[in-house]
Amino acid sequence: MLKKNRGFTIVEVIVTLALLAILVSIAAPSFIHMIHAQQIRSASIDLALAFTTSRHEAIMRRKPVIIANQDGQWASGWQIFVDQNSNGIFDAGDLRLRAGEAAARGVRITGNAPVKSYVRYTPLGRAKMLNGAFQAGTITLCHEDGAQPIRRLVLSSTGRLRTVVGSVGSC
Repeated sequence: MLKKNRGFTIVEVIVTLALLAILVSIAAPSFIHMIHAQQIRSASIDLALAFTTSRHEAIMRRKPVIIANQDGQWASGWQIFVDQNSNGIFDAGDLRLRAGEAAARGVRITGNAPVKSYVRYTPLGRAKMLNGAFQAGTITLCHEDGAQPIRRLVLSSTGRLRTVVGSVGSC
């Protein structure tokens, strides 16, 4: 009786690996592009939800609520707290409501001057600075690779937030 060999020849294995390598080299750049786009989208949604939550809590609690970034950078994370003494700083007497984690590596989040470090919501749901001036500004989210559309969170003086998706560009 003849024994039937099972398995692959070395030529078949090499051809299969070569085809697999070609497919991976074609798919990898678009997969990375998709991951970076999702990182920006996710950071934008998380931050927008945090702003909406802050506004809602200020209205519901009838006290000023602040969303402040960590270490002077929105990408480092943020915290939401009830500002009991209206000094704009998280003190021992203030109630911390939520905290946000740092954004994914490569995602940059910057705010213009009025919203660079914090946003303060009044009990009426309006955005006002500590000195009483209205607070409106733009927070820009982008990826350091520059191949993703830039997202902007635009805060109006009434406290409403809208998301604007811009063109592809660097930070």
